[in-house]
Amino acid sequence: FRLMRARGLPPLDAINKSLRHLFAPLLASTLTTVFAFAPIALMPGAAGEFISMIGISVIFAVVASFVLSMTVIPALAGWFDSGLPVKNGPFWRNGLSSRSLTEIYRGVLDTIVARPWTGLAAGLILPVAGFYAATTLPMQFFPATDRDMLQIELVLPANTSIEETERQALRATEVLRAHDGVEEVVWTLGESGPRTYYNVAGNESASPYLATGFVRTRSADVTRRLLPALQRDVLEAFPQSRFLTLPFEQGPPIPAPIELSLVGPDLAVLNRLGNEVRGVLAETPGVTATAASLRMGTPVARFDVDEVSARMAGVRLEDLANRLRAEFDGAPGGSVLEGVEELPVRVIAQENRRASVSDISGALMAAPGDPSSLGSPLGSLGSVSLQPEVSNISRLDGQRVNTVYGYLEPYMLPAPVLDAFMTRLDEAGIELPPGYELRIGGEADARGDAMGDLFGTAIPLLILMVGSVVLAFNSFRYAAVVLVTGFLSVGLALFGVWMFGMPLGFNAIVGSMGLVGVSINGTIVVLSALRTSTEVKDGRTGAVQDTVIDATRHIVSTTLTTIGGFAPLLIDGDAFWMPFASAVAGGVAGSALLALIFAPSAFVLLQRLEARKAGFKARLKARARSGALIGPAE
Repeated sequence: FRLMRARGLPPLDAINKSLRHLFAPLLASTLTTVFAFAPIALMPGAAGEFISMIGISVIFAVVASFVLSMTVIPALAGWFDSGLPVKNGPFWRNGLSSRSLTEIYRGVLDTIVARPWTGLAAGLILPVAGFYAATTLPMQFFPATDRDMLQIELVLPANTSIEETERQALRATEVLRAHDGVEEVVWTLGESGPRTYYNVAGNESASPYLATGFVRTRSADVTRRLLPALQRDVLEAFPQSRFLTLPFEQGPPIPAPIELSLVGPDLAVLNRLGNEVRGVLAETPGVTATAASLRMGTPVARFDVDEVSARMAGVRLEDLANRLRAEFDGAPGGSVLEGVEELPVRVIAQENRRASVSDISGALMAAPGDPSSLGSPLGSLGSVSLQPEVSNISRLDGQRVNTVYGYLEPYMLPAPVLDAFMTRLDEAGIELPPGYELRIGGEADARGDAMGDLFGTAIPLLILMVGSVVLAFNSFRYAAVVLVTGFLSVGLALFGVWMFGMPLGFNAIVGSMGLVGVSINGTIVVLSALRTSTEVKDGRTGAVQDTVIDATRHIVSTTLTTIGGFAPLLIDGDAFWMPFASAVAGGVAGSALLALIFAPSAFVLLQRLEARKAGFKARLKARARSGALIGPAE
């Protein structure tokens, strides 16, 4: 509107011409942005539940922006128009301008118009550098969160009593409180603790050897500083246990950063392979603890009944089994009403009657129907022994599996550790027998599943994006230029992630993918202005430069406002939003160069190709009219 007014058009005509000129490119840019963020909004799975609102919010925002720009903004522009010549207004009304910078910028445009290949090459430098830098970035699913709390988990040997677990938890509290900055230590014994964060999903119960909880520190910075030292100290204080001090993570929950699933038919072979893999994993730098889902050595008391002796004592096998179960698990003894809640009561034998195998053998078993009799010792009715037994059998896709878990040092990225482990595993020469396989899980598997869900809906939406650009330009060539700039903007986003020193996480990839729709807006505006300019069509010298300069203020202003919107995230340095913000900010900043340098160069090349094609057709028609193409008569 301001440009039309500067050319002398009255306000109403300036509004009408501006709307006709901008409707198609703005609609195309809006649709491409919607289609770019649609895979994020439609993403299924746990990761989709976590980030889908980002895509939904952006889609609603850009659609509302398009509606406002086509309705409210033109009305306000005409309402606030002063009627004065635009060029005579002050800088706070017409915007900042610099004659020297304009001359330098025009010189650059003169160069790329005269030699458009230089503009194409200049536009490729940063995107290519970004794609190369991405190969050096470590992979990450979701980062840790910045909180004044951390998780703790103490796993003792499986035969540990709840009383011993309590004693060890109290000792661990003393070790933790010895560090300056620890404010509070909270434990839950025998089961997983309450959900203290949205993705903490514990499902352990009736586990007397387990203690879980959290530590509250003075601040988030103190948590980040203390965690490595806490992990080292608890490992030294509890060498026979698995003691983990972990930050709270973002994203969907995963059992462990590294998961290695050994699949096969025989439990003994799976146990042997699991121990070998655990040995290699435990020696990998960065791994603090390992665990396996298959437990072969859990002690189980086995009572072999002498049926003849039991029959002579008048004891049935069913009564004997019920007595043993009541001795150890207790028997229902009614209930207690606490307010509106009814609590069951179980009656169990004293601890000194069930502390050892000899106590079981000395327990008396009275004959049914004769409670007054002293009864027979259980040892006279059979023999009691402790035997190792498989406590649980896990299955994956209908096959037996032994999953090895690897836990890492706080804030350690899993991808480099997994790569180092795979190298050590190859050097160890562990061979899997026929019928057995090793599957990689953990963060790598969760990241792969999330990426598959993200790109699963991207292909049909990419086709819609291409269609919207083609319809806007009515040309496949210019649509190809727009799509190439969108692809190059991904490299610019990766360059921004590398420049800020961020890992290539899921948020960075989401930001790069959504950036495609945002980054091509400037290219669409510049190409639309060049294609509709009558001066450019007439071939006036300097028309391309003038048109690009006129569009520069719009491109620069939208770029600066977009980067300014992400500036708080970049300054705050939050571990979750920083990769996303660095990808979008870096890509948007670079997309301005693509729109103002790469796109005009591509336009000039296409114009020259069209001119050569038109000249060739004209010469061909001229020769046809003159009879030069008619061969000699027979």
